[in-house]
Amino acid sequence: MSRRFGAFLVLVLTMAGGLFATTGAAHAVTVDQVCVGTWAVTYDPPITNTPRVVTGNLTGFFPTCTNLGAPSGSYAQTFTDTVSCATLLSAGAASRTYTWSNPLAAPTTFAYNWTVSDIGGQAVITNTGLITSGTFAPASAEQVAVLVTPDVLQCAGTGISSLTGPTTLTIFRP
Repeated sequence: MSRRFGAFLVLVLTMAGGLFATTGAAHAVTVDQVCVGTWAVTYDPPITNTPRVVTGNLTGFFPTCTNLGAPSGSYAQTFTDTVSCATLLSAGAASRTYTWSNPLAAPTTFAYNWTVSDIGGQAVITNTGLITSGTFAPASAEQVAVLVTPDVLQCAGTGISSLTGPTTLTIFRP
């Protein structure tokens, strides 16, 4: 495991621990699924230092999940946003569907709001919301993804057409 990914995993687990600490005994939750993987975003046109409207394609792959009924999964999603190298994604709301490697596990739809924070020179995207259909419905969920700040020289020139980073999905059963 790389040092950066290890630090990311500690951050995610710390955040999840904070969620458990704030829910209290009256609202106990159970972790139903934790998936660890990578995600990528491609931008068309490439992002530069100048904010502009782009079409983005998100893809994610979770090769390792804890629930044996859905041991791995993936998703794909398209969006349009005004972004730049300084603002990789604006906050907002959307939904995505996770497809699981086990054909008996129904695709899972996640309706969420997301925020973007700059933490140590990295964009941390936090999606929080509800699982509205599929194998894990009804449930709440959180997906945290990280993108490293883009290369300054590329941003000043032809731009950056893709970025990638680690991501973790946690599904909580009430």
